[in-house]
Amino acid sequence: MNTIIYLHGFASSSQGTKAVFLRERCQALPEVQCYALDFTPTPRDFEFMTVSGMIARLRQFILDRELPHVSLIGSSLGGLPALHYAARYEGVRRVLLLAPALFYRPKLPESVASGTEEGTFRVYHHAFQRDLPLRQLIETDGESYRMPIPPAVPTRIIHGIEDAVIPIEHSRQYAARYPEMVSLIAVPDTHMLHEHLPLFWEQVQSFLLG
Repeated sequence: MNTIIYLHGFASSSQGTKAVFLRERCQALPEVQCYALDFTPTPRDFEFMTVSGMIARLRQFILDRELPHVSLIGSSLGGLPALHYAARYEGVRRVLLLAPALFYRPKLPESVASGTEEGTFRVYHHAFQRDLPLRQLIETDGESYRMPIPPAVPTRIIHGIEDAVIPIEHSRQYAARYPEMVSLIAVPDTHMLHEHLPLFWEQVQSFLLG
């Protein structure tokens, strides 16, 4: 049995376009278990969101289900917990990254509106479709993830050359630094990669399940 876990990005959820697309196609493959982990199932979870917390949620998710071997898909900020989990724990076969954050980039003040109270900011959350509070804790925790780490398992990246959120240059440099472990597929698309969902599924089949 092959197991795939999808990790969504910042201010997204397990109900995002790519997560739903993946689950629908995996339904036709009885030999594949496919999960989409929700890092922030409630607004309160989002308020206290950190990269360390994302890694801990993924660890508990895998332990609760007793999954011995998994392949991880990390989208945008979800790329960070994917890479760090694979480096810390055994059992990860491969990692597929979609326009990934390979290191933590501060989210304040560019992604955040004016502060509402000390240490808390308002951020638009796409899943809840409204502004939610986010603690500055995400920034202090993010300091521990400011440098890219070497890939622990074979890793493939799909990244749009028109990405205005996370520059493709980050992925190019990472792939060039670790050519034996990392391969990059550059595509004419934006950060969302919605124009290349068929390519995404092709890589799931050939790279993760092949």
